Amino acid sequence: MRNVIFQYYIPYEGNDAHIGGVKLPDWAAAGQRSAKNYAESVKAEYLFLTDRWFPELDPRLDSLRIFYDPQFEQYDNVLVLDLDMLIRTRLNVFSLAKGDVSMVHETGVHNSQGGFMRRVMDSPLEERGIIAYGKKLFGKDWMFPKSSKYPNERFRYMNGGLQVWSKEGRLKAREHFTSIHDYVVHTRYTEQMYVNLQLSQPVFQVHELDTMWNRVPYQWIFGQPDGYINHFYGPTHKKSMPLMERML
Repeated sequence: MRNVIFQYYIPYEGNDAHIGGVKLPDWAAAGQRSAKNYAESVKAEYLFLTDRWFPELDPRLDSLRIFYDPQFEQYDNVLVLDLDMLIRTRLNVFSLAKGDVSMVHETGVHNSQGGFMRRVMDSPLEERGIIAYGKKLFGKDWMFPKSSKYPNERFRYMNGGLQVWSKEGRLKAREHFTSIHDYVVHTRYTEQMYVNLQLSQPVFQVHELDTMWNRVPYQWIFGQPDGYINHFYGPTHKKSMPLMERML
């Protein structure tokens, strides 16, 4: 069984250019060290890439290369892990993975960030609405499925920072995922929205991991990282990663 942890870094562009340039930022280096150490502890391989697979698209869509790049075909399971994450567990996430993909539903996302999610999801298609685009793709009766682990949430919304894909799941994604380019033209959002849309198709077996495997800042108790894997998204939290790396 060959498992690999995959991370990549491409300099940020446009309005996000301040997050990181050509040189690997300190926060990203901290995330890379954390992932390498974790790979060693769970006896997985580690792969870090800096070339672009989709040169014409937003760099954040490059995580989708795992479905199309032939070098990933040698692996049984691929853990895609964002660089802005620090790991503080030796539990093996590969041993918990099931089905086509294992991810974490982002609890509280529908009520956080000043209503951003509702505006993004519920807007009409001409305003880049995600639900409207989903109905365009899959039919007027389509809707996101409910979370099996957190059924009181509005619907399942998986955070893309951690994704464990089986080989069968990656092959299925290659066959059933709809056009990335069409998605970009209609929405201009990043890979997280795209993956959630695609995984709403009944053909995919989605396994939900506990939120401790991908804890985001607004979930931390007293503002302190408390997950097995903590996700420092946003420029301010990213800057704190080198210090937090020494504390966790």
